[in-house]
Amino acid sequence: MWISYSPDLRYWGDARRIISPMQYHWDEMKIGPGAPPIKTDKGWLNIFHGVFPTMDGSVYRLGVALHDLLDPSKIIGVGDDWILQPEEPYERTGYVHNVVFTCGAVPENDKTIKIYWGAADTVMCVGTAKMDDLIDLCLHKSRPPL
Repeated sequence: MWISYSPDLRYWGDARRIISPMQYHWDEMKIGPGAPPIKTDKGWLNIFHGVFPTMDGSVYRLGVALHDLLDPSKIIGVGDDWILQPEEPYERTGYVHNVVFTCGAVPENDKTIKIYWGAADTVMCVGTAKMDDLIDLCLHKSRPPL
């Protein structure tokens, strides 16, 4: 995953890698962005997707990272475990099987977050997670970002 900067949203530069896939992990093949990051008191919470190769093709899972509030290129932590993987029949079978791909995330007043994801490129889903659980994964069960 890369970050870059723009003074006018037309011309971009100063691009640099901030998070990489990790060999032998759930996101070994590639990673990419998902929902827009959410501002929390601990940092920017970033829900992203990672891809793992299998004999039956790729499996897309969701994970989380926490970025510094003042400088999002600084990674506070990347959760070592995924937070969502294809398990239900509608996530494992469809146009593209074994895919959960985050499309949106909405923080709620009760400190939960609604996560929206596409399943098997066929249907849309929504689930709820505790914001503190996702942040704790980044802070206390983290791995190197690069």
